[in-house]
Amino acid sequence: MSTPPPYIPPCASYEKYALASSYGYRPSLGVGIFFSICFGLYTFANIYQTFRTRCWWMGLFFSCGAGLELLGWIGRTVAHTCTFSDEINTMQIATLIMGPAYTQSGVYIALWMIVKILGREVSPVPPKLYLLVIFSVDCVCLSLQAIGGGLAGAAFDQGTSTAPGTTVMVVGIIAQLVSGMVFAGFLCIVFPRGASQIKANRSLLLSCIAIVISTTMMNLRGFYRSIELCQGWRGPLITQQGYVIGLDAAPMLIAMGVLAVLNPGMLLRRVEKEQLVEGKAGRGDVEKGSPMRLDSEVKA
Repeated sequence: MSTPPPYIPPCASYEKYALASSYGYRPSLGVGIFFSICFGLYTFANIYQTFRTRCWWMGLFFSCGAGLELLGWIGRTVAHTCTFSDEINTMQIATLIMGPAYTQSGVYIALWMIVKILGREVSPVPPKLYLLVIFSVDCVCLSLQAIGGGLAGAAFDQGTSTAPGTTVMVVGIIAQLVSGMVFAGFLCIVFPRGASQIKANRSLLLSCIAIVISTTMMNLRGFYRSIELCQGWRGPLITQQGYVIGLDAAPMLIAMGVLAVLNPGMLLRRVEKEQLVEGKAGRGDVEKGSPMRLDSEVKA
């Protein structure tokens, strides 16, 4: 973002002031409507699944992540008409950047539930410690992104340098990307160790597949956003709509779609019901969103 041009009405004719667009292009109406509908469906699906499974925290994070994506794409849809609205531009950037962090947090909880099922021996660190550390890192990343975005937006409105705010936001995004990569490495340890149990239970296997696919997609999107913002607000990535669609919206559409269809909460509930039928487990703390373990834990 550079020094803002003289005042232009938010919904002024794009053809007349095209060069002043803070996007570098006119956001597509059709694309905006398409992704708004998709993420809207994901939001309602996650809310429904949350109440059905009672996996409250995981469902809350999935719903918030989808809801923020929905708000971001509604903003971009409106921006087709009101391309010069700084408020809409700031809103869509903030929501689309922070939304995936909430979805990733839901995935963290899903893995924690799986580790509790497979047994402590599959995890290199205690499940509670893993959850505490990774959530602490996520909170720091989100705080940096929010603070940086606020500073950059305020600086733009005042016509001053956006560099300090942008730097803080980029640090938050890169830190979140590093966290996602570490989490991917954690998956490479946990899943092979519990491979025999995972392969023996279809619901567990599908949950793990959903986690792997969604994590891969979100890390891909994280790489894009990190490079995009490092290039600046007028860089070649941020000023080309195709990159936003292909490297942000599409990966998140796949990630959230997989989590909606192969919802870990519903699948892990199914594991718990199978255990009850077989007489190998009681309900325990399942009502809190934490299924009982399989044979490995029962024998321990």
